[in-house]
Amino acid sequence: MATPNPGSGASKLSVRQVLRILLAALAFISFGIGGALLSWLVLPLASCDWNRVRRQRRCQRLVQATFVLFHDYMRITGLVAFDPRRAPQPLPEGPFVLVTNHPTLIDVTALIASYGELCVVAKSSLFLNPLIGVLLRLCGHIESSKADFGARSSVVTQAVDRLQHGQRVLMFPEGSRSPAVGLRRFHAGAFTTAVEATAPILPGIIRAHPPGLKKGQAWYDIPTRPIEWSLTLLAPIETSPGTSTRELMSLARSRIEEALERIP
Repeated sequence: MATPNPGSGASKLSVRQVLRILLAALAFISFGIGGALLSWLVLPLASCDWNRVRRQRRCQRLVQATFVLFHDYMRITGLVAFDPRRAPQPLPEGPFVLVTNHPTLIDVTALIASYGELCVVAKSSLFLNPLIGVLLRLCGHIESSKADFGARSSVVTQAVDRLQHGQRVLMFPEGSRSPAVGLRRFHAGAFTTAVEATAPILPGIIRAHPPGLKKGQAWYDIPTRPIEWSLTLLAPIETSPGTSTRELMSLARSRIEEALERIP
């Protein structure tokens, strides 16, 4: 989206809209500073443990605490109406693959703030980011590239490893933020992972209204009222070594689409 023209659109912004843009800018700046402090100071000190899974979980819990504060800021300033202390629904016991639609830029922070111990698939460019790259590695998140969303990939190998060590994995099967309407094509990686690890698929739907922080939407294009963010978990889908990945993917997609259609 083009930057507002100071001679036209920008002059029509109300004082309230300008304030909301400044508050959003401060949220982005705070996120970057907080990520850098966690990456280079807090998490390295907290990860002094020979047990990989234990140190990853400790780092995940520390990041969860900071993301709770991040969402507190956005709720208090009226940017996003969501309180992670009131987690939408409890997660089932044991390892699973959580798959949801991905409508906004804050989906990952909201889910981690709510549930903490999740291993998230993130693109390679974020792992190279000097502010949060170390954080992603110390928390055990999973690095991917555009070529890594297929049935066989390094993402699947890493995700299966996390599940076999009792961890929970979050994967967005669309591979990118959702379009304004409907869903993108699903990739097989999340479902191949679940079958290989014999772990259930936990489908969920994220609702964000009014629309904001969507794919292709400028960060300063802030809705005039708080974005109401919510997650609804659907019934788990069990897997076995003989489960068809294609059928599993189709079933999960149909459940998510049906649930999205029921949203007013």
